[in-house]
Parts: sequence; structure tokens; C-alpha cells
Amino acid sequence: MFGYIAANLHDLDEAEQQRYRAAYCGLCHALKERFGQASRFSLTYDMAFLTLLLGSLYEPQEQAGRERCVAHPMKPHDYLTTRFTDYAADLSVALAYHKCLDDWNDDRSVRARAYAGMLERAYGDVKQRLPRQCAAIEDGLADIARIEQTPDAPPDAAANRFGALLGELFVCDEDIWSDTLRQFGGQLGRFIYFMDAACDLERDRRSGSYNPLSSFEMEKEDIDTVLTTFAGRATAHFEKLPLEQDLHLLRSVLYSGIWQKRNAQETKRLKREARKATQDRTTEKDA
Repeated sequence: MFGYIAANLHDLDEAEQQRYRAAYCGLCHALKERFGQASRFSLTYDMAFLTLLLGSLYEPQEQAGRERCVAHPMKPHDYLTTRFTDYAADLSVALAYHKCLDDWNDDRSVRARAYAGMLERAYGDVKQRLPRQCAAIEDGLADIARIEQTPDAPPDAAANRFGALLGELFVCDEDIWSDTLRQFGGQLGRFIYFMDAACDLERDRRSGSYNPLSSFEMEKEDIDTVLTTFAGRATAHFEKLPLEQDLHLLRSVLYSGIWQKRNAQETKRLKREARKATQDRTTEKDA
């Protein structure tokens, strides 16, 4: 359910794109420095967004650097870190570790089990530093797994639980902004859960896998209305935060970027239908 919280680069000017890449590369740098090269596979744009969000809210001191890496061995690239980059790196490892365990339990993925083993010691360190957040991940994912195996569970139960989980992760420090950050993360988590369900709906119906939308006869427009409602609730809490730095970049994520997978999926569907219609017309003409 990660990979949705990313900026739409077409909305950003060159300076914003460079800063966005620097924050992403900064998170990758922090993962390597804290946990070693293997941890870089846990890198996500979702956590890069969190570093920029918390950085804009609290305005911590920034450290800039330039380096080559495995992904960019030929050309040095800029990176940017703050204390929230380290926080996001810790969360990245925790989330990746539990995702791998989940993949092992669900699919018996040997690759996932092996990577979980590589992250086990790192996760132990993170758990000591962030006990509240790690407990939220462990308890939240366990609850979601139970809900998804309960036939008569309310369709929004798992989404609400994932929202509560993400809300806890958005709070690094308990202070006057904690409630707003929890509410923002909670609503964004609910959106992500239903967006993931919407993108997987047809596949899950074919395979018989759990999907909270499977029991409803909803058209695409109806599903998009539900998603828009959750996205609107999330942005309403976001706009309560006194942000200035990177505000346009962050808004690009929330007002455009989180829809990119859905839009790309719809574009592919329309192209398939157009090709099929063309083939049908050709067949009729030949007949």
C-alpha cells in the first residue's frame, strides 16, 4: 500500500524537482549510513514526502551533500538531510521489515524472508529508538490481517486501521501539532488503503482475494467519488499546518501525485479498449 504518496513532476519547476530529488537521495543516503547498503531497497517516495512535510513544519537545520552511489555511479548527485530524514529512514526499515514478513506469511516468498532476515537487526535498533511507532506498525498490521480474514467485517474497518497506523507515523514529536498530524496521516492512510483497493479491484475479483470494494457494484465514477472524499478530508487537515517551505511541492503530492497510479491505470484501460475496437472494426470489414 505504499508508492502512492509521490509528487507529480510535471507540476514542479526545475528548482522544485531538484529539491525533491535531493530529499529522496538524502533519505537513501541516511539509510546507507544508518543501516548499510542493503537497507536502500526500503527507499520510498512516501517517506521522502514525510521528511519534506516535517521539515516544512519544524524548519530544522539542513545538511547538504554531493556523492556518487550504486544507483548513480558515474555522476555525483546532490542530497539533503535533516533530523527528520533519519526518522524517515528508521520508519522505512520498520515498514520494509514487516512488509517482507507479511509477504512471507502470505505467499511464502523466499526473497522476502531473506530480506527480512537482513533487516532484522536494524529493525531491533529502530524498535529501541521508536517504540511507539513500531508498536503502531506491529499492532496495526496484525489487526488489518485479522480484519481482511473476517468475512463480515465492515468495508472501511481495515482502511480505518491503516489510517490510524499512518497517523502515528506522521507524529515524530508529541507537541501542539501532533493532533493535526495524526488526523492528516489518518485520513491520508484511509485514502491510500481505498486507492490501493480500487487499483487492484479487477485483479482481486478474478483471484478471489480480499478487497473492501468487491462486495459493491460500483462504477468507476462512484469509486472516484469515494476516493475524492477521503483525499479532501486529508488535504483539509494538511492545510491547517503552518507550512511555507516546499508548500507547492507538498501540494503537488496531495492534489495531483496521489492520483497518478489511478490515472495511469485508466489510461491503459482506455488504450486497450481503443485497440480492441479497432481490431473489431477491422474484423468486421474483412468479413
